[in-house]
Amino acid sequence: MCKWDCDTGLLVGEPWISNGGNVWALALSPDGKTIACGRGDGSVQKWNTDGRMIEGVWTGHSHEVESLSWSPSGCHIASGSGNIILIRKAESGEVEVGPINTKQGWVHSLAYSPSGDRIASGGKNATICIWDSNTGELAVSPIEDLGHSVTSVVWSSDSSKLYSASDEFARVFDSVSGTELHRFEHYRWLESVVLSPNNVLACVGFGGVAQLWDGESHEPLGQPLGEGDDKQLNGVSFSQDGRFLAYRKDDKDIILWMVADIIPDVAVRASTTRIPS
Repeated sequence: MCKWDCDTGLLVGEPWISNGGNVWALALSPDGKTIACGRGDGSVQKWNTDGRMIEGVWTGHSHEVESLSWSPSGCHIASGSGNIILIRKAESGEVEVGPINTKQGWVHSLAYSPSGDRIASGGKNATICIWDSNTGELAVSPIEDLGHSVTSVVWSSDSSKLYSASDEFARVFDSVSGTELHRFEHYRWLESVVLSPNNVLACVGFGGVAQLWDGESHEPLGQPLGEGDDKQLNGVSFSQDGRFLAYRKDDKDIILWMVADIIPDVAVRASTTRIPS
């Protein structure tokens, strides 16, 4: 693992190295102080943001841990590996809910709802499942026939909608009924989607192009980003303050954008929004 300075693009300190095989998933805690790390040997590690691994490696999965998500409170961490989801206490690693057998072929993506009461999982079998995070039971009938593996899921800030990436579409669903509300068509096959704090949807995938959309009006924002080549883009993420957008290119490079340079009007609106006390 490596830590980078967003303002300079330079590596901060030395790479973080430990046993456990390849790193398949990373998730930052809500308070920004702890990183959960999913490893190739099926373990979950915790690190502080200075690069020190916190004592106690969690085992319990039989395959690589490909997906992780913190609860909004920071009290729990959900991990996905193979068909299985485990929900653990973040402090001790004790499994509190699960194992949940999703029957999705493989859990490619996980996301806690901002309300904390549900977890969405995207599966290899082109389905999305929404689980009660307290019981591990299905909260909604599985959302099926999504064209291909669901490699990314993300919630709206009010937990009312769920966004996903599969085939060439980013889809939007009502999170209570599972009804599809809208489709955003991407340039090529999609791999990853994310929502900014001010409701900008970023989509990346094959073909080397990233596209931003207004999450409410469904209109495109700015011009497509990238070179339109045959490279694969993945792992798209906004910074917590919404100033930066980053994604991985072809497993070699990290591309970092300042949102104000891409969509200045949206960035200005975000910077002037007041949060009621």
